Amino acid sequence: MGIFSQWSNPNYWLGVLYSLPAILLALSVHEWAHAFAAYKCGDPTARNLGRLTLDPTKHLDLWGTLCLIFFRFGWAKPVPINSRNFKHYKRDNILVSLSGIITNFILSFVAYAIIVLLYKVIGLQNAIVLQILYYVVLINITLGVFNLIPIPPLDGFQVLSTFLSKKAYPVISALNRYGFIIVIILLITGVLSGILYGFTDWLMNVYGSIFGFYLT
Repeated sequence: MGIFSQWSNPNYWLGVLYSLPAILLALSVHEWAHAFAAYKCGDPTARNLGRLTLDPTKHLDLWGTLCLIFFRFGWAKPVPINSRNFKHYKRDNILVSLSGIITNFILSFVAYAIIVLLYKVIGLQNAIVLQILYYVVLINITLGVFNLIPIPPLDGFQVLSTFLSKKAYPVISALNRYGFIIVIILLITGVLSGILYGFTDWLMNVYGSIFGFYLT
């Protein structure tokens, strides 16, 4: 069944409700990590604009949040970065670009560990908190993988562009202009969804192997 047919299922909307705290957390932590890394690398732009915060209202993008709610992938408002303030341009650009992704993966791992602790050690079962934590794992992995894709405005492209020469500027300029459209096309055709869901399932299985406990 497709996503649209699922919308008639009450259980789907219950899942949406459980996923909201995870979405707010994932987006806020992702953008906070960018702002924090940029500040540590010498760029106070995000901090000066009030983006060095975990307050979700400072980071949420309407369409990106809706996409995360209904399609399990999305985005927040990009943190403003002035790379001219970096102490070491290439190194710092890579660190700042990857900081949000790495933080999402760390958060997903910690949430998985908490689920195992609550379920196997404490014996908590069928609790709302477990459902919410499951979505914390799922959405943080998906958001991290989504941002690894080397297409602007995603973080993966910022990392890739660091290694490109000045000769590639026309290509970079074209991608910056049409990157969002490319992402939408890949999503509509299902190409991007297959990559996201495939990698998410793989990493969930890796976590399961580490903890000896698999989430279904």
